[in-house]
Amino acid sequence: MKTIDCNEIQRLLQAGHPVLCIDVREAYRHASLDAGGWKIPYNEIERHAERLLPFRDCLTVVCCLRPLGSQRTAVAFRALRKLGFTDVRELKNGLYQGWILKVGRKVKLPVAAQMLEV
Repeated sequence: MKTIDCNEIQRLLQAGHPVLCIDVREAYRHASLDAGGWKIPYNEIERHAERLLPFRDCLTVVCCLRPLGSQRTAVAFRALRKLGFTDVRELKNGLYQGWILKVGRKVKLPVAAQMLEV
């Protein structure tokens, strides 16, 4: 699976490209660290297909707390590809090291819906 770092996400957003970030951790883990994005647990991606399908042409970033190679992101990646998502990447270095430590807690991961006015 390809990765993407926080700088590239921010460059794409500044250039006007929609980016959908999905925090794929289990729901009970979201309270301990909220970095933004949509919160859809890795094992519920297909259940939320109707909500996700309008964004299948967006760059989609799956995020987990782990730095790389999380089972959660791998399962989410496969589910999104099965739904027809063409550009799915993993957040490099995970939510804490790859986002919060780089951009701060106040800057939240983007949700494409905000840019596409859905």
